[in-house]
Amino acid sequence: MIRKNGYWVMAGRLLALIGKPLIFLSFYSIFSLNSFAQKFSASIDRDKIVLGEQVILRLKLDGFNTRTSFIKEWQTLADSANHIQVVKRDNTDTVEVIGLTSYVQNITITSFDSGRWLIPIQPLIIQDDSTGKQTILKADTLFLQVLPVDVSGLKDYHDVKDIIDVPLEENYWFIIISAIIAIVIVILLVLILKRKKKPVTIRRQAVRINPLEDALIKIEELKKERPSSAAQIKAFYTKLDEICREYFNHRMQIQSLQSTSDEIIIKLNVYLQDKQAGTRFYQLLRLIDAVKFAKYVPAQQQQDEALVLAESSLRHIDQQLQLARHGN
Repeated sequence: MIRKNGYWVMAGRLLALIGKPLIFLSFYSIFSLNSFAQKFSASIDRDKIVLGEQVILRLKLDGFNTRTSFIKEWQTLADSANHIQVVKRDNTDTVEVIGLTSYVQNITITSFDSGRWLIPIQPLIIQDDSTGKQTILKADTLFLQVLPVDVSGLKDYHDVKDIIDVPLEENYWFIIISAIIAIVIVILLVLILKRKKKPVTIRRQAVRINPLEDALIKIEELKKERPSSAAQIKAFYTKLDEICREYFNHRMQIQSLQSTSDEIIIKLNVYLQDKQAGTRFYQLLRLIDAVKFAKYVPAQQQQDEALVLAESSLRHIDQQLQLARHGN
């Protein structure tokens, strides 16, 4: 009984001595399997096809550990690149073996250009979850030989022949019908040209615009504006100046648009005999010039007074013009 117990003690010590290296070896094997077993590969079932024929490209990733890493991008072949066109992409299949995952995808490709073409397979990028380190996996280089279609053995194939002259058959009925149609068209054109058309007279009613009424309407519209900034005030007085000058141009037939304020004052002396009315209107023109040349920015009350003064001055001038024309 003592001997048997001694055997068991020796077996336990031997197991303890061997167990540590075995455990270390197991962990090392698992670590090595997770780190270095992943492989990205590509293959085709045929490397030679004729134009338009299809071939199966197989992409495969073996030994991938989904617990520690992830695939950053699986799209490894463009739809059309380097004379290679993708016809169909099958779904990616996954297979797990001993804790590792394998990915397989079949892609049907073709080409319509003869020659030897490199299949542009993009590398896979694997990224570690904990460290963020990226690993680039490249597949083997694959070439696809595309041969021109051989039609020499086809029964229905005929080579290109020279152009054969075909004798032209004259169609007399077509000529006769075309001639009749042409004659009918000529007759209709002659009748249309001979038809007398009544001249259409367009009566345009002259619209007489009273220069004074037009100016007063524009001044009323200008009253709705409430300029505040210097630029807006300058534009406001510029419009008022244009309204007065257009009235003088149409009513008195003087070149007021090109004249200076002094020249306008000289031409209006005849119609502004009233000293008070003349002085106020001259002051208005001076004010407009000062604002236009950025020498002065009047207040809101002066803007309202300027509109009233312009309206009353134009009415006074128009009244004097009417009296002068009637000899009063």
